[in-house]
Amino acid sequence: MLLLAHWLRVFALGVGLLPALTAPAQAQTALPATPPAPVPSPKLLLKSGLRLTHLFYLPDARSWQLLLPLSLGLEYRLSPRFSAYTQAETDISAGRAPRGRRGFPLLPTPGTSVSLGARYYFNQPTASLASPEPWGNYLALEASTELAQISSRRGRRGRGVGRVTPALFVLCGTQHRSPGHRLLFDLNAGLGIEALPAYSTDAGTRPPWDVAAQVNLRVYLANLRHADKPSRP
Repeated sequence: MLLLAHWLRVFALGVGLLPALTAPAQAQTALPATPPAPVPSPKLLLKSGLRLTHLFYLPDARSWQLLLPLSLGLEYRLSPRFSAYTQAETDISAGRAPRGRRGFPLLPTPGTSVSLGARYYFNQPTASLASPEPWGNYLALEASTELAQISSRRGRRGRGVGRVTPALFVLCGTQHRSPGHRLLFDLNAGLGIEALPAYSTDAGTRPPWDVAAQVNLRVYLANLRHADKPSRP
């Protein structure tokens, strides 16, 4: 009987110590899993699309006119909040006018432009500075040169004259993507100065630069896939 009582006390003591022995193992298994590291966004953003503020289409019963503004861009992220970019844009014009009709409305003057600039993304969240997103609100300093072909009425047939207009603008804008897609919407507006044409009639009485404003809305296809999904090993 004494031996049985002794083994019963040992068994009761073991049962009492069992929760304390299993608690560390349970705490270890309950630790949350380490979240995956954020996937870095592409430093070089490739963009191709349309400059919608230059889009022009005029249908008529006997004619039509179209101005299709193509836009290509490269943007390189120098740091989490600064980027350098370049843009090349051209207007492709097409149309059909009835024969013998005079005074047919002309297309807006098609042009080609090249721009270089720098952007500061002022609303980039601090938590995402290690892996900044390639969109947000920004301030930009942009230098551009536009080449437009205008018609001259000298002579019987007339001839085309090239007009080169350098400019410098300060822009405030926002660049965002469409949810679940690879589209980028880039909207900006600002003020700047641009050179007067060399053949301007009042070139001698006015300053060589004039104040100008611009508003731009562009829609791009961009390389955003690997910024949204981790790449497979």
